[in-house]
Amino acid sequence: MPNEVVVQCATTILGDLSTAIAASAAIVAAVCAYFSYRLSKRIYDEIKSDEVIIPGPLHHPGLRVQEHDECVLRCAVFNKSPRKAYINSVEAFDSKGVKIEITWSDSMDDLGNILNPTGLLGITDAIKLCMRRNDGKEFDKSTVFIQHSFSSRKIEIAYDPYAEWMD
Repeated sequence: MPNEVVVQCATTILGDLSTAIAASAAIVAAVCAYFSYRLSKRIYDEIKSDEVIIPGPLHHPGLRVQEHDECVLRCAVFNKSPRKAYINSVEAFDSKGVKIEITWSDSMDDLGNILNPTGLLGITDAIKLCMRRNDGKEFDKSTVFIQHSFSSRKIEIAYDPYAEWMD
């Protein structure tokens, strides 16, 4: 009988001890996973920190034919990262927030017609982003949004043809 009590006490103690060890191991694993996640997030953010796309101001390119020049905007876009970036979307909106249908690329002819509008532009160092209204009307006060591969946030560039006259 005394041996049974000792065995039962030992079984209970060992059972409780193994439960405590398993719970401690689970807590240590969770803490290690948390710190591993924080470290990987910090490394990822550090790698991505130099991925910067900088747009220049929007302007008319100065074509010889005035009517063609007014419906075209151009801006320089700089890639400050050693890695190649991609522009995959360019959208324009007028001052009332109505979307303007445009065609865009990194090249155009002498009349302002967009050449090779592929919908995807690679930027190693810099490009000249050209945009033309599909309806042929003049660009008035507008906002252009550029979506690129370095971020899910779009770059916003405002165009105001009368800003130069205000200064």
